[in-house]
Amino acid sequence: MAAGTAIGASAIGWDLFSRGLSATAAGTYLRPCGDVRISSSWQGHKNRNPPSGEPGTDYAVTTGTEIRAAANGVIVDRKDSTTTATGRYLALRADDGNYIRYLHLQSSLVPLGARVSRGQVIAYSGASGFGSETGYGPHVHVSLWIGGTPVQLGFTNSVDFENYVDPGPYPPPPEDPVPLHKSTTYSWNTVVREGVWSRIPVTAGEFFLAESSSAIKETGDIALYIGAVGVTKGFQLRAVAESLNSSGVVVATSPQPAIEVPATAATADNSWTYGQYSLPYFLSGPIRLTAQIRTLNAGVRVTQVVFKKNYWQS
Repeated sequence: MAAGTAIGASAIGWDLFSRGLSATAAGTYLRPCGDVRISSSWQGHKNRNPPSGEPGTDYAVTTGTEIRAAANGVIVDRKDSTTTATGRYLALRADDGNYIRYLHLQSSLVPLGARVSRGQVIAYSGASGFGSETGYGPHVHVSLWIGGTPVQLGFTNSVDFENYVDPGPYPPPPEDPVPLHKSTTYSWNTVVREGVWSRIPVTAGEFFLAESSSAIKETGDIALYIGAVGVTKGFQLRAVAESLNSSGVVVATSPQPAIEVPATAATADNSWTYGQYSLPYFLSGPIRLTAQIRTLNAGVRVTQVVFKKNYWQS
């Protein structure tokens, strides 16, 4: 289950390149976990709507899988918290001058400033992100920049790591399929009870943003746009994953991190306040996803709910 928004810039350590280094594009890098399945290609990240904030290659591995350094180099950045979309990560400045990031780690084994060797185990894979150990499905995301850091070149200006790896028996992945699309606009026009999490309908009588079953998995990105009046303090939005048993009864819930939307004008009860909640997700098994709102003052009327999603089923 993944939650959150696109990856943005994060704090970078002492990551400037020495002037004597020259960037190369030789295909000599090691894949992080060997010849494993690619769950989302670099091009697939670029094709998302909106595109990924840090396009890279997602390697499908279980939590705790060894991650090996792609090349000789120096660890120039390390993040050990699960916060933001990146979760825990390591950044490697290869000796050829290129820059590689490994995201969503369970843990790192090498300190900032350490020199590592090609093939050395440097971390364990995880699913960290958005303040959770399970912000995503388990995988390792690898991003590559040629000749500079993501701060220097731009986080969106990565290149396809798979174009620079050692040739091997693993065939390149097929192009990501074109996603399905769903969009609804609903005039809810309802006063929401203050201080209580209330489900948000996307159409009359329909509350589910996404669903999966034991036979069908679903991966996608959703965006929810809320228009409300009477907002003097603000309101909060979140998604909740509901796990079902074989009879379709909810047996467990997993609230995702909430966002807070401040009032547009604290003294104008009739002014409009707009909120947006975005969520990339992966559902497997009998699970459904709903959205909830909690108002911070009485008298908030949600007038319109716009729901959009791009998704793939397998």
